[in-house]
Amino acid sequence: MNRNTRGFTLMELVVTVAIIGTLAAFAVPAYLDAQQNGKANKALETMNTIGSAIVNKYTSVAHYGVGDGNALAQLKSTGSAWTDMIDETVLIEYDRGAGVVQITTLDLFKDGVPKSPFGSGWQFYVHADSIGEASWSGNPPELVITSVPMFKIRDKNQQLVLAEYTL
Repeated sequence: MNRNTRGFTLMELVVTVAIIGTLAAFAVPAYLDAQQNGKANKALETMNTIGSAIVNKYTSVAHYGVGDGNALAQLKSTGSAWTDMIDETVLIEYDRGAGVVQITTLDLFKDGVPKSPFGSGWQFYVHADSIGEASWSGNPPELVITSVPMFKIRDKNQQLVLAEYTL
């Protein structure tokens, strides 16, 4: 039997393992970064879906006022804290004259709030002075907006994944 046809030498195996190890040292972190970036992009896409649904619903009920003289529906203030966005979270309030109507996330998403790609939930934030106000004035009546509402959405456990919306 010829000695050259029996297999690999120890040196060939060491060099091969070293090359594979070097490639893995560069490829694995790049793969993990790409995976995190993909999740962050999916999270932003989902937040835009949630934000668009809130904006569309707000726009559709905006002419109903809350309280005397107001002409806009209002975003429900969360004060100075982030609120977990679950199916019962109140997002918008308005009054048609027969009492305050509340719009929850379940009213916007029949199957519940879309899931986060990070496996956590979403949080919603509306500062107390950012609920929006307007009134009708003049003859003929004209809508005068005195405060433009703004809200934020973020991933519960990835708080740097954040989106802000102004209506």
